[in-house]
Amino acid sequence: MLRLGIAGIGIAAEQVLPNIGSIADTVRLTAVADVRAEALRAFGVRHPGVELFDSVEALCASDAVDVVWIATPNEYHAAHAVLAADHGKHVVCEKPMATTIEQCNAIVAAVEAAGVKYVQGHSKIYYSVLRRMREVIKSGELGRVTQINTWNFNDWLIRPRTPAEERTDLGTGPVFRQAPHQVDIVRYLAGSPVSSVRAVTARREAGSPETESDYTALLTFEDGAAATLVFNAQGYFDIVDLTWGIGESGYRTLDPGSIRPAERRAPMPAEEKWRFQREGDPYGRGRDGGEDKRSLRKPPFFGLTIVHCERGVVRQSPDGIFVYDREGRRELACGAGYLRGAAELMELADALAGEREPFLDAAWGRATLEVCVAILESGAQRRELTLNYQFPANAVGTW
Repeated sequence: MLRLGIAGIGIAAEQVLPNIGSIADTVRLTAVADVRAEALRAFGVRHPGVELFDSVEALCASDAVDVVWIATPNEYHAAHAVLAADHGKHVVCEKPMATTIEQCNAIVAAVEAAGVKYVQGHSKIYYSVLRRMREVIKSGELGRVTQINTWNFNDWLIRPRTPAEERTDLGTGPVFRQAPHQVDIVRYLAGSPVSSVRAVTARREAGSPETESDYTALLTFEDGAAATLVFNAQGYFDIVDLTWGIGESGYRTLDPGSIRPAERRAPMPAEEKWRFQREGDPYGRGRDGGEDKRSLRKPPFFGLTIVHCERGVVRQSPDGIFVYDREGRRELACGAGYLRGAAELMELADALAGEREPFLDAAWGRATLEVCVAILESGAQRRELTLNYQFPANAVGTW
């Protein structure tokens, strides 16, 4: 039994908490920490029996915790991950791992020195459907990967956010918060290390001048493959219109066109955002997050990803994946898989039982962060950048 402590009980923690019950025979929530007294009191009412700490340091020092889930603001990820490792705790950290490569190096060193496990959290490659795509690619039946296109368009900038959450210099904004998902996807499916990045980033929203509204990136890989990553956060169009109405949770969206971008075009005070969270509407989409929770849960989508290989194409379908080859198109079914939070913790438990490193370890998180930083720097410098911390996505265990 892994005893879990969560550092930071904001929206990220609220997304993880409901899913821990599905792995109750493996993980038990024993403690949380937050600097907001009101948030702690409210949490204690909803979760009696869970220890409440007013600092991450106190949480990490607790004898009732084996693993710390870092869900604090991005700018604190590195300090809190190092703190947990120094106290001998295993670490699961929300993306991004940190905000600089130097911070990533500090985490890698701390984890190695303490002999604990690090798992990169909130990655879309925990999705069973992406692992199914990788399985087809690795089989070799379609030949090697030649081209990947991954696109996502959503309402990220018009969700309830504080000013600090729309500041690239603090490690937030679309590149730090959304690009890790796309980078993980293409690194995982391509298999080969990323060799260079050329990107264009833009700030087109007057109400959010300190972060990006969109980015377009071209990644090249050592084996000659290429990937395009396209993302827009302005909210005028949602990718679920192209994914059969199925979004990141796997549930169908009730009405993708119901979000009115004119209603919120700037960040809001922290208390107003906290009100949205208290009312169970952290994304500002209304009841149940604008999803039909009564419908059958499907394999989740994070945008649209199409992988071209030498002898065919693979992409996600409503119930699994489509494989296109010389015989035409066929569909391979795939289960919805573990939900967010449960997947990362089960990977940690399996790595501990098998005395191996987790697949998405600290080196993985650092390599993904390096690409994200390169997207920002390439956009600013208007030139192609080469990378230093990349490696192939070799299979580990069932990956």
